[in-house]
Amino acid sequence: MIASLAPLVAALALWLMTSSPFALLFAVLGPVTAIASFADSKFGARKSARREAARFAVDAAAAVTAITLGHTAERAELAEAGPAADAIVARHGADPYRWTATAASAVMVSVGMGGVPSSLQLDRAARGASTAADATLDEIESLAATIADSPVLVDARLGIGVCGSAPLASAVARAISLQLAWALSPARFWAAGAAQEAQWIEALPHRYQRPARTGHVVEFGQVDDDRVVAMVALARHESDLPGECRVVIRVGDDRIGEIVQHPDRGQRRPVRSTVVSRESAIIWARQALREATRDGLVSAGHAVPDTVLLAPMLRLHNTDLDSGPSTAVAFAADADGPVVIDLVAHGPHAVVGGTTGSGKSELLISWVLALAARNPPGRINFLLMDFKGGSAFDSLTRLPHTVGVITDLDATEAARALASLRAELTFRERMLAATGARDIRQLPADGPGSMPRLVIVADEFAAMLADHPDLHPLFADIASRGRSLGVHVILCTQRPAGIVRDGVLANTDLRISLRVNNRADSSAVIGTDVAARLPASALGRGMVARAGDEPRLVQFAIASPQDVEAVAQAWGDEPAPRRPWCEPLPLRVSRHGLVGAEGEVAFGLADVPQEQRRSTAGWDAARDGHVMILGAARSGKSTALAAIALTGILVPSDVVGAWDVVEGLDTARDVVVAIDDLDSLLARFPLDYRDAFAARLGVLLRDGPARGMSIVLAAQRLTADINPLASLVPARLMLRHAHKSDFVLAGADSADYDPALPPGGGTWRGNRVQVVNDPEPLCATPAAAIPAASRDRPWAIVTSRVTTLRGLLDAAGLEVMSLAELVPGEAETDLRGGRVILGDVEQWQSRWGFLPTLRPVAEIMFDRCTIADYRALTRSRDLPPPLTGLTGVVWRDDESGATKVRLPFAAV
Repeated sequence: MIASLAPLVAALALWLMTSSPFALLFAVLGPVTAIASFADSKFGARKSARREAARFAVDAAAAVTAITLGHTAERAELAEAGPAADAIVARHGADPYRWTATAASAVMVSVGMGGVPSSLQLDRAARGASTAADATLDEIESLAATIADSPVLVDARLGIGVCGSAPLASAVARAISLQLAWALSPARFWAAGAAQEAQWIEALPHRYQRPARTGHVVEFGQVDDDRVVAMVALARHESDLPGECRVVIRVGDDRIGEIVQHPDRGQRRPVRSTVVSRESAIIWARQALREATRDGLVSAGHAVPDTVLLAPMLRLHNTDLDSGPSTAVAFAADADGPVVIDLVAHGPHAVVGGTTGSGKSELLISWVLALAARNPPGRINFLLMDFKGGSAFDSLTRLPHTVGVITDLDATEAARALASLRAELTFRERMLAATGARDIRQLPADGPGSMPRLVIVADEFAAMLADHPDLHPLFADIASRGRSLGVHVILCTQRPAGIVRDGVLANTDLRISLRVNNRADSSAVIGTDVAARLPASALGRGMVARAGDEPRLVQFAIASPQDVEAVAQAWGDEPAPRRPWCEPLPLRVSRHGLVGAEGEVAFGLADVPQEQRRSTAGWDAARDGHVMILGAARSGKSTALAAIALTGILVPSDVVGAWDVVEGLDTARDVVVAIDDLDSLLARFPLDYRDAFAARLGVLLRDGPARGMSIVLAAQRLTADINPLASLVPARLMLRHAHKSDFVLAGADSADYDPALPPGGGTWRGNRVQVVNDPEPLCATPAAAIPAASRDRPWAIVTSRVTTLRGLLDAAGLEVMSLAELVPGEAETDLRGGRVILGDVEQWQSRWGFLPTLRPVAEIMFDRCTIADYRALTRSRDLPPPLTGLTGVVWRDDESGATKVRLPFAAV
């Protein structure tokens, strides 16, 4: 209306102003424009409505397609989680999902097909007024909410009851029971069936037992505690079912049934039941038995024994095996009797997998005892490695065959193990080369030239590699070369997958797996997931895969302490075998019994694992030159200094004594000089003396060897003052350092740093050493006695304490004259013995030239003066000796320079 009237008002206003009839024509524009706009909007709205309706139809169709695809994926997921019985019966070939269910989680079975709630979520738009699209939206939401014709799954642990007409209900119950037989492993679960179902239940690989209850019931339970895990019951009426059935399915004559009881009311719904005939169930059960037998889950004949004792299998009590030494031993049994495993023929190396509590340690102990029982120590030796606490192999240390037991290694011991084992391979190669043999089998069995086989048993191999990855290349080397050298490894670990590398696995044809936690670990060892389905209750139950054979289910023997004692006593008279593994160095080493090479000073014991021996750590002055001993406080460096320097000269630890002794070494010959705590000693020197002392020491280090002089230095670390001297010292004894950075800055390899070294422990010439703890102590060389000042001539004293010193001299009975009181010209004619001229530095400097004139007739002395004062008054650049720590001692100056003299009183 406003749009129509506005032009009319404007036209009237123009007509009143112009009186022109043409102005009234504008009045017509308003109604015409309004009518045209209304017609346009009506036309545009109908066009927009048709466009939006077309877009909505496309979107709705796309939504339906997406829902259909989503339901298809959900339906497939449900079918995989609980495959129907007819799908199970129709399967052929390998089935990786069979026998994987456990009692700890839901055991899902399909009870038929029906509509189940979908997990799809729709993004719903807010609705306004009712439209024609609402019906379509309702249909889409209804379609998305339910998966039509989908497997209906229930947890069989709830107990399932089927009621209805007998033939049809029996076929439905049989289909559910067959699903349970497919899901539950025969190694862990038993099956029991009523008489009507016994024919096919007995054919299953599961251990069969007839149920105690009456009625049509099929039960599955755990082997270890006989607890029923799942059951399926059959009855005509719901009221006749056992009370344990919390899920009840009523079946009609047309196979359309209904879940009429379920703890979750939302799960009660109609279903189209799946059925399996008795004949189909029998055929499937027999096929399952063949495959379970092939995989070693069950035995084709008698049952594998639950427990096997080692004693009857040992050579001492076993007459079934051929007599004589051999690596073929029986320490396990299957349903047919003892199982012989030959480490050489079936190996030459073995991998043993098994989770905690599966019996790995017991298996290793039985295997070692079986080998030891059949072979003397001269034919086979054992090196045992335990990385889970160190107690698993304690009992085996009694065997004379055991040449070493290694427990949790630190970084240093790991490097030591690496060197020793590599040395063993080298030793065996030399033995073969010396006899011209290519294989240990070509060597004599006994006597000269024979060599025992070495079996390395490593428990918790994964734990060892996690802490010491450098050991893996060594085991790969042993695995590749061990067969001909007679070195065999048995690697035991909880998690073989991804731990034991291909370089080792390629040479370990003998595989053993006890129960493991997942299929990957089982497959990594024996090539099948069977070991992941072994029962947890059967300690020592495992699978053996010998070279070229299918995995075999066995029960490994358990040894008793009496077995260990019997084997140890059987070989008690045999000589001890050569040990390829030296024990670590003792914490304390006595000098008694240590003998060094000619010209050496034996100061400790050295560990040489790369040569499988210990040796005497010795210092040869001609070979090693000067020695620098570096170590933190209480690391044993003073003891090491005494052990190396032996009867040498020990420089005193005070400034004056050290200065005097080192000054007196300028012409010394054929002597060993020891300086302890050099860094601390240099720090106590005043700066001018420190530089001079270090320079003098440097001269001795450079020129001393030509005169037969050797210097042994000890310090906590290399400081800026010591660094120039350290470059002149070729040999280093590195003891424990407080910080790794100090160790590396001293020129050592960071890999050799060990903060846990005991006192006296260190590194010498690349080897770990332990210094003797009882060397003869070195006594510091006493400094020369300081002479008293001569009373034969008068004294001229320059002092910084005129008043104090005058009082001391007066008390000593000396005639003291102040330099300020002297009249020029009198002193030269009136000086006599016992007379003292005393003045401070400024006074003597003011009488310039007077002091030199007194030198021929007087003792010139400097008391408590600085070096600068001394040099200024004497016109000399010489450095007077230090007086640090001395009392009553002054410098005496003459034509030869400054010396120390003692005044006849205790200076203050």
